[in-house]
Amino acid sequence: MKGQAIENFLAHHLGSDESIPEAVEIPVYEIKEPFWILKFDGFSTEGTVGAGVVIISPIGVKTSLSFNLDFPCTNNQAEYEALVIRLEILKDLEAKSVRLIGDSQLVLRQVFGEYKCTSLTFAPYFTSASQLADDFEEINFQYVPRHQNWEANELAQIAFGLRRLQGRTERDFTVP
Repeated sequence: MKGQAIENFLAHHLGSDESIPEAVEIPVYEIKEPFWILKFDGFSTEGTVGAGVVIISPIGVKTSLSFNLDFPCTNNQAEYEALVIRLEILKDLEAKSVRLIGDSQLVLRQVFGEYKCTSLTFAPYFTSASQLADDFEEINFQYVPRHQNWEANELAQIAFGLRRLQGRTERDFTVP
């Protein structure tokens, strides 16, 4: 009895054939691969050089790294070192889209062609960074002031506090 009632209802309430669309247009959206985010900073003084980097995967996994560079170089060279090594890591991870965030206008703008690299000191770094940048499908940069790049800056300073003593690595921290 209930089945017959449903059948009768449907038979009397179906729309005419004209109300059924012949084609339905469904929008298609291109989904781009989310960006890997690379925050980097270098720190240099007369005796020690440090580099810090934060890598954030497209799904939000954050990796923080500090490196003590065991050769003398300027702040800008340390910035380039941080950038080049991290681009190599992202290349190995097969990242396709990368957003670079740093507080060195010189390094970022040289790599992206806004400034010319005329320094023989920076030329090898510039060449390496530019070649690595070409390996990504999409790469862009964002300059931020140092206080907004605090994570990478602190990592560079932690690396700066590392020093080699008789084959061991120790950290120098000042406790208030």
